[in-house]
Formats: sequence, structure tokens, C-alpha cells
Amino acid sequence: MIKPGESYTIKGESKYFQAKYGTPNPQIIIEEKLDFRKEYKPPSFLYLGRALAEGVPMDGDTYYGHIGGLGEFVHETELQQ
Repeated sequence: MIKPGESYTIKGESKYFQAKYGTPNPQIIIEEKLDFRKEYKPPSFLYLGRALAEGVPMDGDTYYGHIGGLGEFVHETELQQ
């Protein structure tokens, strides 16, 4: 179960995270469970692009959190402790 306030490692080999953070598996601190489709913020559009480019699921639960102070949406299947 994903818990707000906890730190998780992002699984996989994301080219997006590699380019932005220097690693495909950065640590993210989850703030809350949010549906990226209902939030009109830059991280929502970045998640959509990542989903289309990298095959990240668009159904299921998504979470909003911070990596190095920057907001990101991640899918539940991308998170591991």
C-alpha cells in the first residue's frame, strides 16, 4: 500500500527520469493519491507524455509527489520501497 509522506524508488528504465534527474530510478516522496486526468498542472501533462512515450499505464492509481523539489505524477506500478 502506497502511503503519503513515505519515500519510494521509481522502478524501470525511464528515459524521462534519466534525462531530468540523472538516474532512471530516482527517489520520490509521495504527497497524495491524485488522478492526473483531473489536475491541470504541468506534472499532469508531463505524465501524459511519459505514458505515451514510455508505455506507463494511464489507468489505475496515480500518485503525486516530489523528486528533488519538483512535482511528478507516477503510476502505482512504478513504485517500490
